Amino acid sequence: MVLLVDDDRDMRWAMRNILADAGFDVTEAEAGGIGLELASRRTPAAVLLDMRMPGIAGEEVLRRLRRLDPGLPVIIVTAHGTISGAVSAIREGAFEYVTKPFRNEHLVETVRRAVARRSVPQRAAAGGIRAALTAAMGQGPAIQTLAAQAEAVVSTDYSVIIKGETGAGKEVVARNLHEHGPRANRPLVVIDCGAIAETLTDSEFFGHEKGAFTGANERRRGSFESAANGGTIFLDEVGNLALTGQKALLRTLEDHSIRRVGGADLINLDVRVIAATNDNLKERAKTGGFREDLYFRLTEYVITIPPLRARPEDISFLAHRFLRQARDALARPPIEIEPAALDLLRAYRWPGNVRELRNVMRRAALAESQMITVDQLADSLGGGAMAAPAQKPLAGASLRHRVRDQVRAIERNALMAALEQAKGNKAEAARLLGIDYKTYRTKLKMLGERQGAAADEPS
Repeated sequence: MVLLVDDDRDMRWAMRNILADAGFDVTEAEAGGIGLELASRRTPAAVLLDMRMPGIAGEEVLRRLRRLDPGLPVIIVTAHGTISGAVSAIREGAFEYVTKPFRNEHLVETVRRAVARRSVPQRAAAGGIRAALTAAMGQGPAIQTLAAQAEAVVSTDYSVIIKGETGAGKEVVARNLHEHGPRANRPLVVIDCGAIAETLTDSEFFGHEKGAFTGANERRRGSFESAANGGTIFLDEVGNLALTGQKALLRTLEDHSIRRVGGADLINLDVRVIAATNDNLKERAKTGGFREDLYFRLTEYVITIPPLRARPEDISFLAHRFLRQARDALARPPIEIEPAALDLLRAYRWPGNVRELRNVMRRAALAESQMITVDQLADSLGGGAMAAPAQKPLAGASLRHRVRDQVRAIERNALMAALEQAKGNKAEAARLLGIDYKTYRTKLKMLGERQGAAADEPS
């Protein structure tokens, strides 16, 4: 049953007939209070809710419906002049909004998607995605939390934003959401938003007809058309889209249809959208650098991937996994990592995250020895970016002392790099490193870095 809550009798009549012709069982309510009473008696599959009504306003009806049934998809029906209110409703958990006047097929498609989401069972695939993510990313508590977030949304059609630093594993999460979800047998189309020239956005997204512009020598399907029939679109680094691209993307998500550049035919879309970003889109939306309406369209659900430095408990697991994969690819026998070398890996800050660790272990896999040592890893980690220890270890120095000196060098470089990035502000440097100010000052003192004249005391 689909519930219509609207004080406009003519609008209810129109929506009822459109939905009834599409095969839906429809119940009407002319006010918010009546709608709430009907929803409490018989749970609807979806609700179409007007925002401006006498008595209980649409926003309050939405909040009460969500309390009554958190999983109930509520579609806001709004005039163009109240779109800002509809965006606010999306923040409160509304499924979608439809603007008046609407296209009949758009209304029907929106309701179908809402009902389909409501009827999707909680699949055993949720357990599958947890196993897949922990096998790929680690076993620690941070990844267990991430896996729980993925389990909650994998069997739905929610739009998902995956937040995390470069190299943290955003695409791994996106691919698993697709492969363990209900669209697994349809295409996953990846769009690198940072690689699209602003003038070519429409062509990349929607394709073009032959002769649509200079150089369009044949018809070409765009990314959205490639995924149109039940696939998933993965927008990698969506924050890199120019404002014109953001506008085109928002229009597509609202209309659920596209036209090729130079084409007249409307192509309906049935796609799930997953996006990834290493940027703070919420802050950019507040300052105008990213469209706020698009931000709320994309963030029906947010998954945050912590950086590798925040989960050192996973480093040994990942290092061994990458080393094993590389040795297998080289057709060489397995080798081990000595404990002191693992200590070195855990002490490193991994600015390139998991991708950097993978590259380090691939280089280490070329070793002819039977054990990966501190010296081998120190060369890979240091390169030209890490200063050598203050005193070169003696040839006869114990392994423990060599490791200690190397770890101290890594720590010192991290402390000074953060201080430079923070323009001498120790409090900001401590924040960048994820430690408190007192600890930061103590570490500087212990490492003998007393030349902090450029670092002002925080006011």
